[in-house]
Amino acid sequence: MHYEIVDGYPMPALFAGDPALELCNTWAGWELPPEADAPVDPGRDYLADFDRFAVWTAHVGLLGNEDSERLRAFSRERPRLAGRSLRDVWRLRTAVHDAALDRAATDAFEAVATYADRAASASRLTRDGSGLAARHVDHAIGVSLGLLVTAQAAERLLADPVSDTVRACPGDDCGWLFLDPRGRRRWCSMTSCGNRAKVRAHAARQS
Repeated sequence: MHYEIVDGYPMPALFAGDPALELCNTWAGWELPPEADAPVDPGRDYLADFDRFAVWTAHVGLLGNEDSERLRAFSRERPRLAGRSLRDVWRLRTAVHDAALDRAATDAFEAVATYADRAASASRLTRDGSGLAARHVDHAIGVSLGLLVTAQAAERLLADPVSDTVRACPGDDCGWLFLDPRGRRRWCSMTSCGNRAKVRAHAARQS
């Protein structure tokens, strides 16, 4: 199954191995990619509204449950601002998808860089309990917190050599992305796209 229910919403199963790629996998069927600023297709988009996006940030571990709930509350208070932030999330999703699959996709990379620079300007370097340093966005920043921590995840992916191993699932109406560092993986999941392909191949041989 490609999804699970989280807080009453269907959320994509976590197959990708990286939160930035999990963002790409909130769109179902990349052979028909989302159009910039077009009305959302609720049958394909797991992030059809900001409340779902806030739930997703906790689902993938980019935010804790408390920050996710704050985002949900803020979006109810400022729905127009939340709507603008969600459209930025959609744009970032398409840019990450294209930049992760093609290093020559300059426009996509620049779009990711724009959001990552916004995140950097809203963050500061801090140490965790073990003494290791990392940049963190101020969690009091408001509705843009979800977008900015997602942009940070995208920056980490594109800065990591493991991004060379990003693959797209060839399953019908899929195209979900995943890391394949061992070079042995073909499907987003053998229990979904892989099994369906095996069933189709078997039926074709029988016919």
